[in-house]
Amino acid sequence: MLESSEASRNLIQSDFPYWFSEDGHLLHRETLEPYRFPFALHDARETEREHRRLCLYITQHVYGLLERTFRLLREYLEDGSFVFMSPGALAHPGGILVLMQDWGTVRSGVWSWKLAAHGGLERGSQIPYLRWASLESCAVLLTNPNEGRKTPEHHVRLVWERLVSQSSAEHVFVVAHGYGGLAFVDLLCHRLEDVKRRVKAVAFLDSSHSLWHQPLGNAGRDWLKSHSRTWILSTKPLNRSVGSLKAGCTQISAGTQCHDSAPAVCMESVFRFFTKMIKPKATPTPFEIITRSKSRASEQNNNV
Repeated sequence: MLESSEASRNLIQSDFPYWFSEDGHLLHRETLEPYRFPFALHDARETEREHRRLCLYITQHVYGLLERTFRLLREYLEDGSFVFMSPGALAHPGGILVLMQDWGTVRSGVWSWKLAAHGGLERGSQIPYLRWASLESCAVLLTNPNEGRKTPEHHVRLVWERLVSQSSAEHVFVVAHGYGGLAFVDLLCHRLEDVKRRVKAVAFLDSSHSLWHQPLGNAGRDWLKSHSRTWILSTKPLNRSVGSLKAGCTQISAGTQCHDSAPAVCMESVFRFFTKMIKPKATPTPFEIITRSKSRASEQNNNV
């Protein structure tokens, strides 16, 4: 588990030879060169140690941005984990954006530590999603399934029961990356009616979920078909159809073949999907279809 004390944070950040520039790129403190991971080919422990240092530095830096720049608050849960939330998120009457990351070493606010290190925070972190939420006056809840001692599925269920289900939000939007999609479908399996009532739309980004191997049932699959969209890795341009008979919902290209890049590349497409889902559907205007035979009969009657 990552250390979280203030002393440890200051020690790691001062000792780590890289730092994040104002535009979110990881640069060497002396040479200002982009980050390079120092593999120790004959020392697996040293490689693992460097990996942990990098993850810890990125996590602490992002946590600081979440708290200082976006004013997010930590909400601690019974399983030893915590999430980040907008102030007053549960009382917010509008929408709430829930972000679920992949399984592994990433923590709240980060999609991929590798991409954050090599491509910058605009691509590897969830910060661009927070900006969108702010512009749309939408509250946010950043899950943290890899922080506690339980499984991601348990964490997501706990977040739902303790927080999301208690919120006043009119619309709940979910973005699930990788294993986060499997954890959401697991939640749907256990809280089907509650999720159906609260969640407006779900965006699966190169998700690990399975509509056929998870015990979802016909009702859950039908709901996902009309309330979700899946972006999958593909050589096709972004938003091109890559449908499958087994998909169970609309499948479109993520515009990339890189799993870590999917959240950044798909972001604008995801938000357009959310906007479409809450846009009032136009009521069809009744009109009479005038056929050729009807038109001729009308002309005959007029002539008479």
